[in-house]
Amino acid sequence: MMNKGKKLINILSIACRAGKVISGEFVIEKTLAGRHNVKLILLAEDTTEATQARYEKLAEKNKILLRKTPLTKEKLANCIGKENRAAAAVCDEGFCNAILKILDN
Repeated sequence: MMNKGKKLINILSIACRAGKVISGEFVIEKTLAGRHNVKLILLAEDTTEATQARYEKLAEKNKILLRKTPLTKEKLANCIGKENRAAAAVCDEGFCNAILKILDN
């Protein structure tokens, strides 16, 4: 589990530096409403059920993949250079596939 978390943090940090990660409910919703370039929504493991349900509904409505991560809100936020983020969205097919490979194995 620890290794999975570290790999995820590394790839998310790289994706963020490449400008391919967005975060914050408002920003994610706005991006989904505009151009549908979001490929994957990632949720922190300690996300509340209400927040998780909101993102699940968003993902379903927009036909976007959604995965719960082994990262806490704090760790998720830290690796993308933000504070207290329950969710992050990946806007690149390559990074999306790399992340799915880590999470789904």
